[in-house]
Formats: sequence, C-alpha cells, structure tokens
Amino acid sequence: MKVHMKLRLFLCLFVMLSGALSGGIEKHFKSAPKKSGNHQMKGIDFIYMINLDQRPEKFALSQAELAPYGIYPYRFSAVNGWELSKGTLNSAGVTYKPWMLNDLLGTAYLPENDGKATHEMMSVVGRNYYSHHMSRGAIGIVLSHLSILQDAYNSGYNTIWVMEDDVQVVRNPHELTSLIKELDKVVGQKNWDILFTDPDTKRANGEYIPCTGHARKPNFTPKNTERFRARKIINDKFVKTGARYGAYSMIVRRSGMKKLLNFVKTYGIFLPFDLEFYLPNDINLYTLRYDVVSTLPAALSDNGAPRYNEIIK
Repeated sequence: MKVHMKLRLFLCLFVMLSGALSGGIEKHFKSAPKKSGNHQMKGIDFIYMINLDQRPEKFALSQAELAPYGIYPYRFSAVNGWELSKGTLNSAGVTYKPWMLNDLLGTAYLPENDGKATHEMMSVVGRNYYSHHMSRGAIGIVLSHLSILQDAYNSGYNTIWVMEDDVQVVRNPHELTSLIKELDKVVGQKNWDILFTDPDTKRANGEYIPCTGHARKPNFTPKNTERFRARKIINDKFVKTGARYGAYSMIVRRSGMKKLLNFVKTYGIFLPFDLEFYLPNDINLYTLRYDVVSTLPAALSDNGAPRYNEIIK
C-alpha cells in the first residue's frame, strides 16, 4: 500500500514537472488587446464574447440579442484552430508517457503527416495526443476559453461572463446581477466557481441534452466519478451539477479561473472545453433552472470544419 501511494505521488509530481519544463500551454494563449469600453454590468467585472475573425455576422447577431439591454461584450478574437501551425498542433495536447492509460483512442496531428489527423490507440511514447476525433476547430475553442481565463485572472477580475457567438437571450440578462447575489447568499461566495445561465445545452429542436457521465483523460483519474452524475436542487433558481455540456454562456468566479487554468496547465489539453471544465476534483458548478441566456439551436458552427470558407467562395 505504501509503495502504491508513493508511486501515485511520484506520477503526480512527474506530470506537474513535465508541464513546467515544457514551457506550459500558456505559450499558445492569445492576448486580449484594446479592452477599453463599456464591457461590464453590475456584479460582473468584464464580459467576453468569443468570435472568429471570419465570422463577423455571428458576432453581430449575438450583439443584437444583447444590445437592447445595454450589454456590449468585448469581442475576443478567437484562436482559429484551422490556422494553427503544425508545431502548435503537435505540442498543445497531452504528450504520451509509458505510465498513462493505454485503452484510449486518440488523435494526433503529426508534422510528418502534414499536420493531418491520425487516429489510433494511444501507445506511442512522446507522441502528442488529443481525444479521439478532436478537431482543429475544437482545439481552437479550448485555447480561446483558456486565453480569456488567463487574461481575466491577470486583470484581477473577480467575476466574468464568457459567451460564445451563438447565444440567444431568453430573459433580461440583467437578472444575472441579482442571481449572482442570491447564489452568494445561498451557498456562499467561496462555494461556487461557475454559474451557467441556462439548465443545459440543447439539440437542434430545442430539447435539453443532459450530461450524465464524464470523459476520460490518459493522465488524470478523478477521485470520485459518481459526482459527475450528481444533481442537487438548491432552490427554485439553482441546481448544483456535477457535469454538463456547453460553454456558450457561463459566469466564472476568480476561483473558477484559477482551478481551470491550474488543471489544464497541469494535465494538458485533451478534450473539448465542455468535457474538460467539469473534471477538476474541487470545481463547483451551478446551473440555472430556467433559461436567461442560452444557445441558439442549430447555429452555424466551424468546429468540425472551416465552413466560413464556403461563404467566402
């Protein structure tokens, strides 16, 4: 037993040291310049919206949803995964080590394969992997979210609102101010990290899609996998959740920024962002029990392919 515990401790230290020696994934983060302007609201220090430079129409549509309420998010120029260099694609993921799980399918973007996706069982020591079929677009989204979290943390913000450019306003977003105050009162300011502004993500027909499990990483084992299925109704407004899909509208506290950044800097990028943010053992996630700001069903997406090229042509 003692030998086993020592081995686990060694492996954890090795993971952390490996990340530190490699320079960390933050070298792939993107800055947020020219942040002047009214990008705040009461109770929220800064409002970000992720948007590809090639999709100005998506930002315009989402902005039109929010502008009637006097809410003007800062447009964060998204990391375009389809334009990432071969070097970045081959270094931003998880570098496989002999002690990692060997029963997972992975995707690698190998320079010798001209940066094209290679799908295989993860087994090649030293090879950089992402989860099976994780697209370049999804990698860009993860880097965009992490870039924002890093910018917000460095800026000293305590509470931020992060949106993607396919949101739909269902109720007055200024309700979020009082909802944040109520959640602070009900569970305590230090006891929540992320508040999602709707119950769950949705199918194209508008039906909610619940998340009842978790995705695995080759170098991380959760302490308690049962927590991902847990749902606890707090009151008529909030649910404490173990996991959910969708990162298109989320209120993130400073504690959440720190936990997510520390987790990914330690264990690397492997999963799409909405399969990654619920993994830290100490993360506290809450959702609303009704829609305030939700996703636009069947919205255009460039995750699986750079479809903006079709419009340009």
